[in-house]
Parts: sequence; structure tokens; C-alpha cells
Amino acid sequence: MAGDADIVLVDGKVFTAVRDRPLAKALAVRGDRLVAVGTSTQVERWAGRGTRRVDLHGRVVVPGFIDAHAHMADSAGERGWIRLDGTRNLDDAVARMRRAATSTPVGGWVVGIDWDEAKWPERRFPTREDIDRVSTDHFVVARRIDCHIGSLNSKALELASDLVGERGFDVDGSGRPTGILKEDAFGAFHRRFETGETGIEAGLPTIARMAHRLGITSIHDIVDRAGWRAYQRARGQPRFGVRVYAMLRDPLMPALIDGGFRTGFGDPWLRLGAIKVFADGSLGAYTAALDAPYAGRPGERGMLVHSPRELRKILEAAHRAGFQTATHAIGDAAIRLVVETLEAVQDSLPRKDPRHRIEHYELPDDEVLRRTKSAGIVASCQPNFVGQWSGPGDVYETRLGAARTVANNPYRTILRRRVPLCFGSDGMPYSPLYGVHWAVNGFFENQRISPEEALRAATAGSARARRHPTKNPHFAHEIRRSSCRAYRTMRGHRFIAVTSRGILPWLV
Repeated sequence: MAGDADIVLVDGKVFTAVRDRPLAKALAVRGDRLVAVGTSTQVERWAGRGTRRVDLHGRVVVPGFIDAHAHMADSAGERGWIRLDGTRNLDDAVARMRRAATSTPVGGWVVGIDWDEAKWPERRFPTREDIDRVSTDHFVVARRIDCHIGSLNSKALELASDLVGERGFDVDGSGRPTGILKEDAFGAFHRRFETGETGIEAGLPTIARMAHRLGITSIHDIVDRAGWRAYQRARGQPRFGVRVYAMLRDPLMPALIDGGFRTGFGDPWLRLGAIKVFADGSLGAYTAALDAPYAGRPGERGMLVHSPRELRKILEAAHRAGFQTATHAIGDAAIRLVVETLEAVQDSLPRKDPRHRIEHYELPDDEVLRRTKSAGIVASCQPNFVGQWSGPGDVYETRLGAARTVANNPYRTILRRRVPLCFGSDGMPYSPLYGVHWAVNGFFENQRISPEEALRAATAGSARARRHPTKNPHFAHEIRRSSCRAYRTMRGHRFIAVTSRGILPWLV
């Protein structure tokens, strides 16, 4: 046959993500595209003299994963920061940062990331007194895993003195700063120590290798100006090799609109995606906007980042300019506001398939689900959160109480209501198969979906969540170079990846 395949895989179980025909027996690859998916006999027709033939012996092949909510540019800029996930208690976290401080020049920064007080026996946020135990000669900041809270030592608080009075700048009953900064205050302070575009660019190859090891070939990455510029410089470099759908934060939108840009600008390796907007905070920080108070905190219902009028103005401007939007909304009050606002925007400015998204979408009620489906909004969810925080006594239960915890992250209902569903990780952790596992084996029935549904959400669902998907969102755009290797088996089948370098074992 003219244009013989480079590789054919036969006698396997090929997951296509197509609903009425989810499995095939074989596939053929030429260059970086699939040219055939079907029976072994059909695919063998593409084999020529130079074609490599691989008998799968019943093994499973799945598309490359698409992480629909990532922060990989941010992660690239965090090299050298101290990882605090897995610390046994607060003292362990302090000790880990103190060790780093001993090798940091006096007056330098010591940045710890990913602590989670829900995993510590103390069950409280670190204060300035705790962080002062790391060092009083360095600027020390410890960032919670959700990135919505940071704890500062006294020296770092001196740099934050101009933020007193900002929303989220915490003080005690006497007005003394506690060292805990949330949301607006922490966001403003974060910009004072984060890495610039040069540091991000230098870290991107390492992040790409991590993605490949996990089977991730494409990401919807939330970026600021530095991340966007770093990606532009890294685009197309052989050492990178991950497709990026860049979701820029809404403060950058006016400049993008002035420049005549819109969602879809770019090429297959780097494309301008949705505008990322915040509607509320996080459950871990007690800042997600809820209809009813947090468990054990009467009168505390979280916060809306923007007033309803401000949110309408932002989403309408993006919609009018041809942008897709991806709005962070975790609490039920925030989700309802975003759905109502997107309904109003789309009614006033009709546009074909704007494909707006709600990121996280953790507490939708039945009415909101119905309206989400009617408005064509995509639910962009993170099933890894189920494994991280749905267990007894963990974050969801301590913040929401038992009744609301059961209703949280209702993937089964989302799919039954035919709301478009995609899966991402938010980097907590990045592993897509960890997320797939918890979408299948969640703590509560309403969280559990089938393996096929979970894999579809992490591949084809995420492809569809882009405003400009490729012609075949199931395979063709995700056959990419990688250097993955298998280290274990799952349910008796070894998973493999098809890449333009050949047939490589795929890490599961």
C-alpha cells in the first residue's frame, strides 16, 4: 500500500474513546499520526516491507492523556523550592525548611510548598511563630497545597506591610499579623518571590519529561505573562514535546483583546486557549463560596472573588471577543453564580458553541446541573481530589460536614445529566491514572464512574474541552514523542504508548 505504516499493533485492546465502539483490535501509525484503527486484518493492510509489526497479545493501548487543568509552567519555575507534601506534622515541615535555610545565603528566600494541615495531627495552618522557627535571617514563606494560603515568617511579613488591609491578610484580635495570607493578599505577595520567565523556560524540559513518564502528551495549562512567554520560546523544541493549550489569567485579557487575539490562535504545539477567571477560593482555605456555612464555623460561607456585576463584565468581555472562558468555581454558591452569568452572557450575545468551562465544579445541585447542560458548559473536574481529601476526617468532611461531602464531586450524576466532562489534575498530583483510579473507586457512589467513562474524560473529554479541537479528538492529535517506561501491570494488562519513536512501554 502506498504510504505504508511505520508501525502496526495487532491483537490487542485499543481504547478508542468512541462511545458506540470503544474498543478495537489494532492500529497503525505513520509518522506522528494514526492512519488506521480497526480489526487486526484491516490494520495489517497498512503493513509494508519496512513496517514494524507488534503483537500485543491482548494488552491494552489507550490515547495519550490530556491534563485539562494543569500548572506545569508554574511547576517549572518551582525548581529548588522545598516540597512539604508527605511531611508527618508541622515540626517535620519546619525542619525540612530549616535544613534548606542552612544552605541559603542570609537574606535570601526559603520557599516551601504543598503543605497540607489536613495530613498533620495539629490540623491547623502554620503561623508566623511557626515559620520563624525556620529562620529569622531569611525571607521564609510556606505555601499550602491549594496555593490559596501562604504562611510567612516575621522577616517576610516586613515585605508584606503594604498589604495590611487587603482581603485575606489575617490579623489576630489585637490587630497583629498572624503571618497567614489568603487569596488577594497572598496572590499579591506571591508575585514578589515567584520565578520569572527565564527560570520557567529552564525548568520546562524537566516538566515535559515528568509529563511523558505519566503518559501526558497534552496539557491545558494556566499561565500568567511569564509562563506564556516561556512557552513561546520553548515551542517546538525537541526536548519539550508536549502540546500546550494555554489558559491565560484574566488580567491579561485587555491586552489580548487590544491585540486582536482570540481563543484558537497558535499552532498544534502552542495554542491560545481559554481566559482563566476566579469566582471563589478553596475549601481548604475556607474561601470557596458556599450557600450554607462551613462545618463548625457558623456564619462563615467563604467569598466571591468578584461581585456578580464584576464577574458579568469579565465573562461578557471575553465572550464578546471570541474567547472561551474557564472559571474557577468550587462552592455551590459560586457555581450557581457562574452558570447564571454565562447563561445571561450567551443569551445577550449568541455565539456558536462558545464551549465555556467551569473549573472544579465540585458542589453542583440538580438545578445547576440541568442549567449547565442547557447552556453547553463543560465541567472541568479533578478526580485526584477525591483520593486526596474525601476520606473520613479529611478536608471535605471537616469543611462541609458529612451530608455535603457525599454530594461533592458527583461525576456519575454529571455524566447521567449529559454535561460534558473533562479531567485534569491541578497538579495535586499530576498523575492521570491516580485520577482515573479515584473516579472509578471514589468513596461515595455518586463519585464513581466506569473505567471507560473515566478514561474518556481524561482523553477525548479533555480534547473536546478545548475550543478548537482537532478533527479526531480521540487519537490523532495525541500520538507524540515520549520516553515512557512501564513499571507495573494493572488488571493483568500491561499498558503501552504508541509514539513516533516506536512502541514504548507506558508508565501506569
